[in-house]
Amino acid sequence: MYKRQAYPGAAGSYSAEASAVLYPDGDLYSAGSFEDVARDVRAGDAAAGVLPIENSLAGLVPDTCDILADGTLPIGAEAVLHIPNCLAAPPGVARDAITHVHSHPMALLQCRRFLAAGGYELIGAQTTADAARLVADAHDGHRAAIVSPGAAQRYGLDVLVHDISDETENFTRFVAISRGPVRPPVPGVPFRTALRLVTRHEPGALHSAIEPFRYHGVNMVSLHSRPLPGEAWRYQFLVDIDGHCEDAIVHRALEDVRSRAALLVVLGSYPAAER
Repeated sequence: MYKRQAYPGAAGSYSAEASAVLYPDGDLYSAGSFEDVARDVRAGDAAAGVLPIENSLAGLVPDTCDILADGTLPIGAEAVLHIPNCLAAPPGVARDAITHVHSHPMALLQCRRFLAAGGYELIGAQTTADAARLVADAHDGHRAAIVSPGAAQRYGLDVLVHDISDETENFTRFVAISRGPVRPPVPGVPFRTALRLVTRHEPGALHSAIEPFRYHGVNMVSLHSRPLPGEAWRYQFLVDIDGHCEDAIVHRALEDVRSRAALLVVLGSYPAAER
């Protein structure tokens, strides 16, 4: 059966744009929420799903991290997009009349300085495109949305202020997830591997767990801490390393890390996108 690729939110979202980058000839569709994307991939209704995982200003996307946690939907590809957040409203709405701003929580975090200066009431949405659609349908002269220029155009909104992110160098990394084994290596293609690490509950546990990367010569690209569900004030770590998990050196390093940790889950190996 021919399978499609799913993304969260309405058409015109940044996730939809990332899906088109990752699958330029794909049959793309909106599945609804993040968990709806994961459900469709798990059920085999979608060949792959595309989700945002990290923003250069606001950090990790918790919903995606939770979906990846058990390693059953491994990452097989990534794309990095510039995010030109805009303030958009229905035609005829004046900027000084706006009291409420809608967007995805991550987009709101990316524009904190602008929003704090305006004193707006902030309202979360599933995606930036859903925020655009809601504002367009509301016909309310006091509401605006933080969206991409493409979403503003799609839903008939006027861009009142261009690029309101705290920094113009604002990027989001998106990943493609699918069922089945980790994507195999491709000769000559630089790969990265994503990991979930839970350390033992003892002094120096994190240093001990990641030390094998140093002595095996494996470059650790990033290390993020997240709360460990069900254990207050304990943390797990999301780690990105250079190389494929099946590379001989990386494989040996991971075996050593696994022997020193309470839990190590490979979340996928994928060709590294340009940053």
